[in-house]
Amino acid sequence: MYDTIEELPIVRFHKYQKLLLIDAGIGADINAFDQRIEKTRRFLMDGKTDNAQKELENLRQSVFLIQSGINPKHRAFAALVAKMDGVECGDVSDDGLAKLTEKLNDAPEGELTAQLDAVKKKIDAELRLYFPGIFADSEIKEYYDLLKKRTMAVLANIIAGVNSPDATPEIEKLTTALITYSDPKSFAGSEGVEIQFDRQFENLCLVLSEQLHVKPKDYTVLEFYNAFDFVKERAKQAEKAQKRAKSGR
Repeated sequence: MYDTIEELPIVRFHKYQKLLLIDAGIGADINAFDQRIEKTRRFLMDGKTDNAQKELENLRQSVFLIQSGINPKHRAFAALVAKMDGVECGDVSDDGLAKLTEKLNDAPEGELTAQLDAVKKKIDAELRLYFPGIFADSEIKEYYDLLKKRTMAVLANIIAGVNSPDATPEIEKLTTALITYSDPKSFAGSEGVEIQFDRQFENLCLVLSEQLHVKPKDYTVLEFYNAFDFVKERAKQAEKAQKRAKSGR
């Protein structure tokens, strides 16, 4: 497995990220199906009909993926596989990942998920360590603060001897806030998240190629984001120098 940003090719990482994005927004198993329904219900309870409609559209796509046997989480795992039985896995196209996923059909679901979660945790930690300005997410902290409030409220009700401690109006309100914390993304059409994600990556590659005269798609994740950081910092310094020059006139 590629489990470090020093070795993971950026093209693989982009594919892996996109597949995790699809899994989070659509999903392709019974749990995802249930999550889409529950989020739709909560958005309707909260009067957010536009978000409920987006969730229904994503539910439709989730059903399609389930019927087609396409699991984006399994393909995200496959995108990180460097070798299988000593044979290099160099094809990260949809067809290539589909073939590799078929070879993993006999693997227990829990084992695949555990492996993916472990590698994801390691990669995410490295990205935050090396590039905190790019990968530090304040929304995660806000979400966990909300989760902590709900947990503390449930514990307080348990201590007070409240029947059904997680079904009081206050807890229900916090539960709805957690489930509907992030607005659903639209994956359909030319403005869908998946297409925009690809376009943003291609545009960033063009910028790095133009600014540094390199082939960014040949980079590892560490090299790619280090180059991106360098270009950003150079642009900031150029902007500061321009402002100083103007003020000195």
